[in-house]
Parts: sequence; C-alpha cells; structure tokens
Amino acid sequence: SGSEASGGSMDPQFERQVETIRNLIGSYMRIVTKTTKDLVPKTIMMLIINNCKDFINGELLAHLYASGDQSQMMEESPEEALKREEMLRMYHACKEALHIIGDVSMATVTTPVPPPVKNDWLPSGLDNPRLSPPSPGGPRRTMPMQPTAAVSRGPPIPPATGRPAPAIPNRPGPGMPPSLPGRPQGAGLPPPLIPSRSQGQGLGTGLSQRMQQAAGQAAAHAAINELKDSFRMSNRH
Repeated sequence: SGSEASGGSMDPQFERQVETIRNLIGSYMRIVTKTTKDLVPKTIMMLIINNCKDFINGELLAHLYASGDQSQMMEESPEEALKREEMLRMYHACKEALHIIGDVSMATVTTPVPPPVKNDWLPSGLDNPRLSPPSPGGPRRTMPMQPTAAVSRGPPIPPATGRPAPAIPNRPGPGMPPSLPGRPQGAGLPPPLIPSRSQGQGLGTGLSQRMQQAAGQAAAHAAINELKDSFRMSNRH
C-alpha cells in the first residue's frame, strides 16, 4: 500500500486519467439504469396486452362454451325480463301520453280575455247613496210631500250683521264674460241637514228627515240664486 501511495503521488497525470475513466463509467451506468427502469415496465405491459388480445380473439369463445351448459347460458334471467317489461310499459305509456297531449293542444281554441271595464266616468256620488242629494226621479211616495214642506217653510232670512256690504267687483272688459262671485263665507246660511238612520225610528221619522233635507237644500239654492241675481244687476248698473 505504501508503494501504491508513493506511486500515486509520484505520477499525478496517471491519477487524473483514472479519475476521468471512473467518472465516465459511473455516468454510463446511471444512463443504463434509467433506461432499463423506463423500458422494462413498458415492455412487460406490451407483452401482456398482446397475449390478452390473442387469447380473446382465438380461445376465449371456446373456453366459454366449454365452461357451462350452453342452453342455460342463452336463457334470460327473470330479473332482466321484468326490467325489460317495465321499460317497455313506461315507453308505451309515455308515447300514449304525448299523443293525448298533442290531440288536446290541437283541439283547444283559446280566446283573448276582454280588457277590464273602467268605471272612472261614473259620478262619485253613486258610490255613497246615503250622503248624495235626492234625485228628481226618486221614489214616487216622497214626491207629494216635498212641495208642501217647501211652501210651509220659506227661505230663511239672513241675520242682520254689522259687516259692510261686499264690494262690487270691477266690470270686465268687452271681450270677457262676467265672472260669477263665489259663495260668501259669512252669509250665515244654515248648512243642509244630513239624514241619519237610527235603529229605533220608523218610517215617519225617515220621511221627516228627508223633508227637512229637501227644504234646507231648496232654501240654500234659493239664497244662492238671489245672490247671483243681485251681483248680476250690480254689474249691469
């Protein structure tokens, strides 16, 4: 060993050559090992697949016929027969349902729905007939009583107050019609009575309330007409 150590140390060029050869051999062996690990599994799988293909194509059918009774192998199991019948029934039921739906769709005639009727043009007084004034064409049984009540009870005289007379409006131009003055706020006219229905009163009470309401309305209309006539006369003068 001493001679080898001395020789190695004495010839460094030879030692470098040996190290280079050792590195090359190690690299070559690593390449061979990696290639073998990559190719051997692929080669084995290729051989297995090729052998299975040859067996299936040449000998599988013969082995199947030889392994059992051929008559039993060709029979259908009860479970498969029941499943096949259920599938057939479902198919025929769906086909018939589609045929019925098609017939109904072809025979059905649809008509457009008419638009809703709007009753905005109706007067608002018809919604509450209790508070609306009596119409001229009302019940015939109350018509003979209204003139008597109107004659017996004349239009109320407005009370004398210390307020001055209302100012006379200016005369409008020749091209404009005269405007009607509004109803004065402090004229002192009693408001018309609103009829009220009670549970304990009879037919006579209802007639008297209607008479009072009609008389009050007639008096109010007469007072308004008198005021309008007076203003018109003042505008003319």
